[in-house]
Amino acid sequence: MVSRCDHMADIKVKDFIFGMPTRFAADKAIGLEATIQFVISGQDGGSFVLRINNGTCTANEGLEESATLTLRMSSETYIGMAIGKLKGPQAFFMRKLRFEGETKLLMKMHSLFPSVQESDLG
Repeated sequence: MVSRCDHMADIKVKDFIFGMPTRFAADKAIGLEATIQFVISGQDGGSFVLRINNGTCTANEGLEESATLTLRMSSETYIGMAIGKLKGPQAFFMRKLRFEGETKLLMKMHSLFPSVQESDLG
């Protein structure tokens, strides 16, 4: 039997980032045009870009120099936030999350991309 902890070790940041468009709340992004850069450090890190354009969302690997919002964190912090174990404001105040760009977009992230629940992971 695979324990939940063992399963959590198999979660990859890239899989979560590329899954964000499927969790995207398009109805909350009508008229929104933004580029969100994720810079994730650690063993499972990388650079990823989400592009939001009037209710659509795409995810790619890479860097975007003119991102609307840039988020920097460790892979552990990202996974914790993605599954709802760690809230964005908590990560920020613990200095686990740094950002540059539009604060308003940062505050809207949770409503645009609901957390995946651990129970959804199988």
